Amino acid sequence: MRKALCILGLLAGFGCLKTAAEHYLLTVQRSAGFQLATLSGQTRTQLGQTGFVAALSGFRALMADLLWIRAGSAFDRTEWPRMQMLLHAATQLQPRAVVFWEMAHFHMAYDASHSMRLNVRQQPAAALRRVAELEYVQIGEDFLKAGLVFNPESATLWQRLGELYSRRRDDPARASAAYAEAARKPGALGFLRRMAAYELAKVPGKDREAYEQLRSLYLEGEPQRLPNLVRLLRQLEEKLAVPEAERVYTTPSAPSGTPASR
Repeated sequence: MRKALCILGLLAGFGCLKTAAEHYLLTVQRSAGFQLATLSGQTRTQLGQTGFVAALSGFRALMADLLWIRAGSAFDRTEWPRMQMLLHAATQLQPRAVVFWEMAHFHMAYDASHSMRLNVRQQPAAALRRVAELEYVQIGEDFLKAGLVFNPESATLWQRLGELYSRRRDDPARASAAYAEAARKPGALGFLRRMAAYELAKVPGKDREAYEQLRSLYLEGEPQRLPNLVRLLRQLEEKLAVPEAERVYTTPSAPSGTPASR
């Protein structure tokens, strides 16, 4: 009896030590960017038993690349639902790989959605084609939002979200907000602040706010004074009846008719 209790005590002690060690290891791995996403049953199905075990054993990158190759084959055959599942599994294996989320959203929100729009042979009804098209746009948006959970400082993903709201959703308010967020991230491209202002200018009731942003950009100097910004700024000055003395333009009679900062 004493021997059995001793063995049970040793096993319990070992279990406690093992649990603490595993918890510490998981914390360290997550702080380094590993094991951020949970391997779902869908991922296991796409990998198969051997691949799933390999992923758990530290070969996530290899398994993600394998799934990406399979997704490419599904793309060639326009098997969009299968491609969606493969892309989902790949992004779960490599959640810190921005390019995976970026390309997954593009394949769904653009390639698959356009395919649905043009799929007259399988779906003659235009209204139903439109529904299917928007469903894939939503899937693409979901990929971007999920990617931003793991990569919140990615200027690229925020930029793609702005583009999606502008091009596929016709939602300038959300497009402007996404572009503005992208512009604040490390490594952001210089045109993103202009894009945020351009989209804001399309939002009803935001004329004054858009004007202030465009004016501020214009006053930064020549690199910002691109034709589209100049055009929008002039239109808003007229629309808002900005006093002549406060405008950044000369009067129409100025030599050469070119804008100039006052």
